[in-house]
Amino acid sequence: MAKGDPRIKVLCPCCQAKLTVDPRTGLVLHSDGKKPDYSFDEALDHLQSRKEKSEELFQKAFLDEKQRKQNLEEKFREALESKDELDEPHHPLELD
Repeated sequence: MAKGDPRIKVLCPCCQAKLTVDPRTGLVLHSDGKKPDYSFDEALDHLQSRKEKSEELFQKAFLDEKQRKQNLEEKFREALESKDELDEPHHPLELD
């Protein structure tokens, strides 16, 4: 940068890139920074794998709930069939 050059060099606090800024317009004329460590394809793959995992978890939860419902219905039917205790309630005063 020449002595009379009005451009300003700044360090970006977020990405640590070196920016060359025009003080009159405030526009970034040039930036030297690190390239991101990830790509769009990697992000898309990550999103797809998360979607598949959430779908698997949903299916598992759905099947677990279905099994739970069947178990409860089975226990209810068993309770209805064994009405021995419900037919004649025991009266505590009639022990004689």
